[in-house]
Amino acid sequence: MRGLAAVLLCLVLASCGQVPPAEVPSSSTPTTDATTPSTPAPLPPSSTPLPTAPPVPTLPTPSRALEPGTTVVRGTVSAGAESGCVLLSNGVAQYLLLGADPAIAVAGAVVEVTGRPDPGAMTTCQQGTPFHVTKTQRG
Repeated sequence: MRGLAAVLLCLVLASCGQVPPAEVPSSSTPTTDATTPSTPAPLPPSSTPLPTAPPVPTLPTPSRALEPGTTVVRGTVSAGAESGCVLLSNGVAQYLLLGADPAIAVAGAVVEVTGRPDPGAMTTCQQGTPFHVTKTQRG
């Protein structure tokens, strides 16, 4: 008896989702239906090239495998205005690298750093958002 009830329930549910097809009028005069969108005419070919969007800059992206608050940032290293200051630019933001491996984080290198941004930290560099680096690798 349960098997029969289950089969009937499946049939009822299956028939609920079906919608009967709409009837097409058989008159010879064209009619417009508000629910049927009209197809726009194709545009003529243009000799002017379409503008292209600028490349999307790399944003700092949190990693799923990292602790909460830890961030991975990829960008190009440059020397800061003050001696000993190392900056990382990713096209969107500039980070002051604190504790980056000096053998890897050299001016002109593309690197990926893992760590935590600390916008409230006081430094003598006065450039970029301070970023406490826990891992430095070539990008």
